[in-house]
Amino acid sequence: MVTDSTEILRALVGLKSVRVLRYERRVKEVDLVIELMIGDVACPVCGGPTRVKERPLVRYVDLPVYGQPMRLGWRKHRMVCVDLDCSGGSFVVQDHRIAAKNCLLTTRAAKWATRQVGGGRTVSEVANELACDWHTINDVVTLYGAALLAADKKRLTRTTAIGLDETRFVRLTGENTSYATTVADVDHHQIIDILPTRRFTDVARFLNSQSENWKQRIRYGALDMSNTYAAVYTVILPRAAQVVDSFHVVSLANKTLDQVRRRVQQQQTGHRGRRDDPLYRIRRVLLTGEEHLSETATQRLESLLQLGDPNMEVALAYRVKERLRDFYRETNPVTARAILTDLYEHCTRPAMPPEIRKLARTLNKWFDKICNYHLARISNGPTEALNNLIKRIKRIGFGFRNFDNYRIRALLYAGKPNWRILNSIVVQ
Repeated sequence: MVTDSTEILRALVGLKSVRVLRYERRVKEVDLVIELMIGDVACPVCGGPTRVKERPLVRYVDLPVYGQPMRLGWRKHRMVCVDLDCSGGSFVVQDHRIAAKNCLLTTRAAKWATRQVGGGRTVSEVANELACDWHTINDVVTLYGAALLAADKKRLTRTTAIGLDETRFVRLTGENTSYATTVADVDHHQIIDILPTRRFTDVARFLNSQSENWKQRIRYGALDMSNTYAAVYTVILPRAAQVVDSFHVVSLANKTLDQVRRRVQQQQTGHRGRRDDPLYRIRRVLLTGEEHLSETATQRLESLLQLGDPNMEVALAYRVKERLRDFYRETNPVTARAILTDLYEHCTRPAMPPEIRKLARTLNKWFDKICNYHLARISNGPTEALNNLIKRIKRIGFGFRNFDNYRIRALLYAGKPNWRILNSIVVQ
C-alpha cells in the first residue's frame, strides 16, 4: 500500500472537504477511496437532526493517473432522521463536485470525456482510455453535452442569417428513409440545432418557439429551392429575405446542360456516349467555368461542338450556363437583376431546347429569391459544409439509430459550443 501524500494530493486536485481513506497503486489500476467530511445534516422533511444509517461504497471511473486507469471509491453517508415519527425516510448526501447522481464517472472525468468526444474522438476510443464500457461514456456525453448545449445561449442569439437544409438520418429503402433538418447560422458557420424531420409543421414549430427578439433579428434565410423551407420562412419569418443558394442554381444549370448533351448525343449517334464520341469527350469541359479553360481547351471545345452538335443546342445550353455565372459575378444588384431578366426571356423562346425552357420556368419561380443573393451575398454553403461534418460524425460512429445521441454528438462537434461553460456546469 502506498501512502505518499504528494501522489494523493495530485490525484485529488480540486476536491475540498474530502478525507482520503485508502490509496493503492495496483498492477492494472489505481484505487482511491474517499469520503466527505460532513457536519450537521438537517432532515429535508422536518428540518430536524439526522444520524448516519450506513456508509455504502460507490465506485466511479476517474481520469487515469500515471498512465494507469483510476477507480475512485466514494464512501457515501446515508442519513436518517432521528425522529422516528418523521416520514422523510433515508437519504444520501450528494456532492456534484465528485460525481453527479446516477453517473458512473466522476465529474472531472465526465467533463473530460465530453470534451474528447465533442472534439471528434470516438466513444469507443475514450472508453478504452478510461478502461470502461461504451455505454458508460455515451451516457455521460449525452448528459453533459445536453447540459452544455442548453446553457450555451450565444449560439442562438448572435445570428442574423440562418440556413435550412436536409440530410439523411437513417438511409433505408423506399419511403422509409428518415431525414433530418439542419438549422445553421450561416453568418458564423455553426449549427444552431438539428431537427428529426423535414416536415413543414415541425420545422415551423421549432422556429416559432424561438423568442420574438430572435425572430426579428433574422434578416436573411438561405435555402436550396425547397418549397417546404420557403413556406417555413414565409409563415414564421416574413421579414427575412429568402436567398436561394447560388451553388444549387448553377448546379441546376449544369444539370440542364448535361441533359441537353445526352439527348443530342443519343439523337446524333443512336447510343449513349462512348469514348470517341465528340460530345462525350467534352462532357467535363462543358461543366468547367469558361474563365478556367486554357486556349487549347477552348479550341478543343469549339471544334468538338461543331462535330457533335450540328443544331447548336449544346452550345446554347453552355452559353446559358455561363451567363448565369455572369449573374453571380456581377457586383451591382440592379445590373445583376437585368442580366437574370434577359436570360429568362432568352430561355423562354420557342426555338430553345425543351430542357432550357424548363430551366427558365424554375428561374422564374424563384426569381426574386435568386436575386436576393446580391443583397448580402450569403448562401447555404455553410449549411452544406456543416452537413459534411455531421456525416463525419455518422461515419466514425458507424451510423446512429438514436436521434438524441446523433443530435448531441453533431452539435458538440460542429455547433462550436463555448467549451468554457462546461467547467461551470453543475449536473445534480
